[in-house]
Amino acid sequence: MRCNLIRLWAFIFVAGFMSVLPGLGAGGPRPTDTNVAQITVTVRTRQSGAAAVVSSDDVRVYEDSHRRPVVSWVAAKAQSGPLDLTVLMDDSLTPQVSLQFKDLRDFFPTLPADTRVRVAYAAYGGNRIVQDFTSDYLLAAKALRIPVGSTTAGGSIYQSLADLLKKWPQDGNRRGLLLISDGLDINQGFLESQPTLNTELQRAIDLAQDANVPVYTIFARGAQEGDSLLLDNGQGCLSRLSTETGGQSFFQGTHTPLDFTPFLQQFANDLSHQYVLTFQPLPASHAGYQRLRVTTEIPGVNLVAPTRIFIPKAG
Repeated sequence: MRCNLIRLWAFIFVAGFMSVLPGLGAGGPRPTDTNVAQITVTVRTRQSGAAAVVSSDDVRVYEDSHRRPVVSWVAAKAQSGPLDLTVLMDDSLTPQVSLQFKDLRDFFPTLPADTRVRVAYAAYGGNRIVQDFTSDYLLAAKALRIPVGSTTAGGSIYQSLADLLKKWPQDGNRRGLLLISDGLDINQGFLESQPTLNTELQRAIDLAQDANVPVYTIFARGAQEGDSLLLDNGQGCLSRLSTETGGQSFFQGTHTPLDFTPFLQQFANDLSHQYVLTFQPLPASHAGYQRLRVTTEIPGVNLVAPTRIFIPKAG
């Protein structure tokens, strides 16, 4: 039942359930030409370990159901600067999550060449950066510490995420984020903890889409006790966050996974198969978010992209 609910959340929002909202101005890197738009797209194959050759002619872009011309399709490692990856740990998680820190330490060296890692902890609606971006993975690994493991350290995890996204350095580098959390946010009440009603979640999604940051999430148990419906809401929020920003959500039931390695391997594989897609958007009479769908007709290949994009007013 729980898995069906989470799949339902993902389907609803991939289909564009939420209305188009005005931009919040995260200030992410954008092309200087206002007649084009850029996003990061991940190429995934249904057959594990298989590699796919996807050219610009194979890519289909739809903005609000209107097909748009592809301007360029370039491997992200060739188009962008170094990959800047932030690992954001929810400080309200139980201390047991530290048993998986070895998996994270082993994961860092498998990242694409020139990747820089930053480690931060989310608490009280803000976040504390304990290690800024570094290519020294030993330093990043040493920055991992046992979470506080208290509900008082939680606040709104999505408010913390939004704060981090707003303050992301404007250096033009490629971006990625891994959030480890239970996804629970009951600051505004139980009803508002649902993926469709959580305004802080919506704000974080807006900012991630605007800043072109695919968000990957791993569910881990927090100090907040709750029934199965509350846990469903937390996992549904994480699933929606990843789906709408072009990332992926990982979980094993409602417990902290015993091994993060399979999830981290999939994450590293995605990072090695990302492209920068530049396309010509519809002329906009006013700035705002537009629904977006990126597909291909290549059998067994799936293109993963944000479900919306912020389009500035046509100049």
